[in-house]
Amino acid sequence: MATNAERKIKNVVETEPVQEERRLKNLACIELINEWLADESGYDEEAWPKLKQMLEDNRSSNRSLFNE
Repeated sequence: MATNAERKIKNVVETEPVQEERRLKNLACIELINEWLADESGYDEEAWPKLKQMLEDNRSSNRSLFNE
């Protein structure tokens, strides 16, 4: 029968690969967000007004989505 300390050690060893996989996914996500933030193509400035208008036009409510 395993002691409490042995069970804790086994649990840590078993979860390390999962934590490493999560850490790598988080790093990839951070890199992607930084890439988006560095984008200076102007696409978002061009696309946002069109998207916002389409969202407003297709609402079933009379209340605006955006407070401007």
